[in-house]
Amino acid sequence: RLIESSLGSVATKLNFFIHNLAQMKFTGSEARPTLSFAPRTHTLKTSGRIRDVFLCRHERVFNPSKGYTYVVKVQRDNPGEVTFVQRTFEEFQELHNKLRLLFPSSLLPSFPSRFVIGRSRGEAVAERRKEELNGYIWHLIHAAPEVAECDLIYTFFHPLPRDEKAAGTNPTPKPADATWARSLGKVGGEVKLSISYKNNKLFIMVMHIRGLVGPTGMGLGDCPLPVLTACPHSAPQPPLQDGNDPDPYVKTYLLPDPQKTTKRKTKVARKTCNPTYNEMLVYDGIPRGDLEQRELRLSVLSEEGFWENILLGEVGIRLRDLDLAQEKMGWFALGSRGHGTL
Repeated sequence: RLIESSLGSVATKLNFFIHNLAQMKFTGSEARPTLSFAPRTHTLKTSGRIRDVFLCRHERVFNPSKGYTYVVKVQRDNPGEVTFVQRTFEEFQELHNKLRLLFPSSLLPSFPSRFVIGRSRGEAVAERRKEELNGYIWHLIHAAPEVAECDLIYTFFHPLPRDEKAAGTNPTPKPADATWARSLGKVGGEVKLSISYKNNKLFIMVMHIRGLVGPTGMGLGDCPLPVLTACPHSAPQPPLQDGNDPDPYVKTYLLPDPQKTTKRKTKVARKTCNPTYNEMLVYDGIPRGDLEQRELRLSVLSEEGFWENILLGEVGIRLRDLDLAQEKMGWFALGSRGHGTL
């Protein structure tokens, strides 16, 4: 009875109120989420405003454990200030989980699933996650200011000691000035394209491909050198293990595209290393401002059956580098990270 009567006392209610305020203040100041792999917290003021991020590629790593790491190009407002950071899928996931503690889900983009279903191989999963993570980080830095400018994001994209060490031992090559496309990896042929934009429509004419090459009689794991290095056993032969010509087709995306709604494909050409398509791939309803934030990712694959399509080469074209007021036509070098299966 004494407890019941005390609960109705004004003094008791005031005491509870003061204690709750103190607890909220303590929780807000001491329990701010931090990233386990970042030794220091960085902010917009200390690091400089991030203007653009782009996930360039994935790389196979064996230390401290086997897996893949993703190389992210970070460009800030200061002209010429570009850094490269390497983050694992698990570190991206930790960033998302910590952001969820600070912001409602409505302010955050959806995070790619970590579950793998089917006979997907490690290289294929890494490639799929690369595209999905590209869309995720693009939406993060274009989110509401309270999200895009928060300390967690600026800490995540700030170089760590391991990034600086990697940059000193294996600097990222600069793109060639002779072309407005960035080839990825070793050249394995060329594709001729015509690109134009009119009335909010992007037109991509896939015309010809010439010189598809690659190792024969050798799987991805048989090459003793890294996948970005030309294998001494390679020869300008058809890129299939059975020695036959490929059945190539072209697939395109407009990145970032986490939901893969921009996928376009040509027909399959049978048994040739020099196919002709003359097919028009159209993207409708894309404003110019949105288009300038996208990259056209074009891949050439050989149709080998379910889950067995072989990557023959690819190229990335930053659309903001093009003069969209006039048609661009030319040959683009195809690169390849390796002749694995997707």
